[in-house]
Amino acid sequence: MSIGLVGSLLVASVIAGLCFLYVWQGTRLHELTAQREGARERLAKIEGVNRELEFQIEQAFSLERVARIARTQLGMIEPTVVRYVPLFADEAD
Repeated sequence: MSIGLVGSLLVASVIAGLCFLYVWQGTRLHELTAQREGARERLAKIEGVNRELEFQIEQAFSLERVARIARTQLGMIEPTVVRYVPLFADEAD
């Protein structure tokens, strides 16, 4: 083989390799962009679930709910007379 033919094949191989690299990079970029968008959508769904669960927790531990359960299930009533017991401080303090 002549040097010119080998040189031409080498140049053609380099050009083909660079073209392949360019196409591969573009394809990979599209794949990664799609993965990122999918992750963003999953994150938005998870954040929505978190907000819903936080709301449910707030409702479950609200003072109104605790008072309602105390009255209905435990039979508790609001005090009618509040009596205070005075505490005397020790003379030694």
